[in-house]
Amino acid sequence: MKRGHWRRCWGLAAGLLGLPAVGQLEAPPPGAPQYSCFQVAREGSGVSETIAAQLCQGASSDTPAQCFLRAKESAFLEDPEALQLCQYATPSDDPASCFLKARKSSFLDETQLLQLCRPPIAEMLKLCPYGP
Repeated sequence: MKRGHWRRCWGLAAGLLGLPAVGQLEAPPPGAPQYSCFQVAREGSGVSETIAAQLCQGASSDTPAQCFLRAKESAFLEDPEALQLCQYATPSDDPASCFLKARKSSFLDETQLLQLCRPPIAEMLKLCPYGP
């Protein structure tokens, strides 16, 4: 049999069985923003998989990873501090810019700046770590 024939047969069999087609196996499923965030974090900074997974847990976009990269490059934060600043960031937040502006215009220490600029949900989760 020709090579293309097998491909068509496999595609038909996969469709009948409800399996993804061969070309669909490599891409993450649509609506997987956590995975997109994870990839951006890993490719852009070389951060460990563990930190990238923590950073992107519950992410609705790759914003936490973009923030993390900016915090490391522009603010020279170490991984734990950049993680604390950027975890749970959404497109409407800009924790990295907040941190950079506040650092230039205030005398707060780094810990206070991180608390000031973290996304609001990060503070709420700290108060209710086990959920409702």
